[in-house]
Amino acid sequence: MRATVDTPIGAPIPEWKGIASNVHARTDREGEANIHDDAAAQKLGFQRGFVAGGQSIAWISRALVHYFGPTYFQTGRLEVTYVSPVFDQDPITVKGTVRERIPEGDGVRLVCDVWLEREDGTKAVVGTASAVVRG
Repeated sequence: MRATVDTPIGAPIPEWKGIASNVHARTDREGEANIHDDAAAQKLGFQRGFVAGGQSIAWISRALVHYFGPTYFQTGRLEVTYVSPVFDQDPITVKGTVRERIPEGDGVRLVCDVWLEREDGTKAVVGTASAVVRG
């Protein structure tokens, strides 16, 4: 389902599911503690290495591009807060709902609550996204 000028408040954004992958883990920092590496993260008291925050933004953006289409690249906005870590190999889901409709130019800006959650339902990233859709 794609966003349209008729999309109502409360409409869900189609979910995007995936497996977090720590492709940015680095172990070449000569003894520097690195939360992206499993061994170093465990020394700091974490269960596994964190997935880089930029990847969370990419997963959310992927869902938004699918929902809004190319207009997201031209009119899209995204603000997020990281509230809990995403670990390597965590199953993740991006979700969202339309919260507000604001007339803008010859279209309507759909403002959405968005979040990325882990398999247990813990929200790891929360935020607001929007884009203008036209008829």
